Amino acid sequence: MRKRVATLLARFASAVIATEELPDGYVFRVPGDKKWTGFLWEAIVAERECCPFLRFELTAQPNMGPVSVRVTGPAGTKDFLKLSCVSLMRLSSIGRQLGRCGVVDVASP
Repeated sequence: MRKRVATLLARFASAVIATEELPDGYVFRVPGDKKWTGFLWEAIVAERECCPFLRFELTAQPNMGPVSVRVTGPAGTKDFLKLSCVSLMRLSSIGRQLGRCGVVDVASP
């Protein structure tokens, strides 16, 4: 299960187009197309099994615009997310840059 969650988180991180820091968590924005919204549900289901203390709120913009995923929880959640998701997104960003240069192949769902 941990390997599956780690794989899902890596894919999620590769999809994030914007991040907003909140007092108790983060808002992550991902593309609103069918591919990513379907994947998003799969990732949330896995995270709910792994980390039941997390709260997820989704906002889908009209006309297939981005989907915002607000992830919050009890005290310590923001630090937990910073260690897991935000650092992974930084690595993913580097991976995407290398992929654009033809150095690595960036996975998609």
